[in-house]
Amino acid sequence: MLSAERIVGALVLVKAVDVAARGPGDLPALPWVAVLSLWVVGGAGLLAGRGGPRGSRACWALLLCGGAGIALDYPLELRRHHLVLLMAVALGAVVARDDRERLLLWRVQLSTVYAFAALAKVNESFLGGDVLARGVVAAPLWSSLLPLPSLPLLLLAGIALIGVEALLAVTPWVRRLRRPGTAVAAGFHLLALLLASTSPLVALRLVVFGGTAVLLHAVSAGLVAPSASGPAGADRPAPASGPQAVHERQQQVPGLRPG
Repeated sequence: MLSAERIVGALVLVKAVDVAARGPGDLPALPWVAVLSLWVVGGAGLLAGRGGPRGSRACWALLLCGGAGIALDYPLELRRHHLVLLMAVALGAVVARDDRERLLLWRVQLSTVYAFAALAKVNESFLGGDVLARGVVAAPLWSSLLPLPSLPLLLLAGIALIGVEALLAVTPWVRRLRRPGTAVAAGFHLLALLLASTSPLVALRLVVFGGTAVLLHAVSAGLVAPSASGPAGADRPAPASGPQAVHERQQQVPGLRPG
């Protein structure tokens, strides 16, 4: 069964390639291998989907511990976005008592990421086009295939980007917008991958971040189950059972009333 746990496990292993390619930083070799091993074992366990709820929680805990060690070894600019989001997802999975709580925490994390990203871009440098010109327009795909856009176009692109991120911060909380929001998120992150990849490692990080964000949207929309042991749409009211269920069925059948 396709579940968020297995997809996160795959993304964690992709992130492990990035960590291994970078190599140890401030940490000595042995502790670095230890934290990377925790990260890989946790991700592989989630991807395998074995061990039931207890095994799953143990894998999330390993992932959280390994991620904390990797974060300590990373420079500040590399801790943001992809690594922090994966650790936040792991933390939500560890502290949640059931899939409903897990889904609630993941929605809060998702909204926080997009809301912060939108608010952080409301400044003169971004709206003036400097950030987009340096980060996106200078990327190999854009520079080789597309002409340099004018300043008004960069301004409009910046405003549109802020608007999309603000919208994606809201869609997890509006039932009718969840599935369209998932489609918008997928298109948004795919476009970012195509236009902002300046190197293979940058592309890999964009895959991890975008994949995690789109996954959380899909879980919120009920398209993917939060865990291997639970169904998709975990926030829907549970069906009634016992006398309440009998009473509801009697009310739904014409001409049948409880005696």
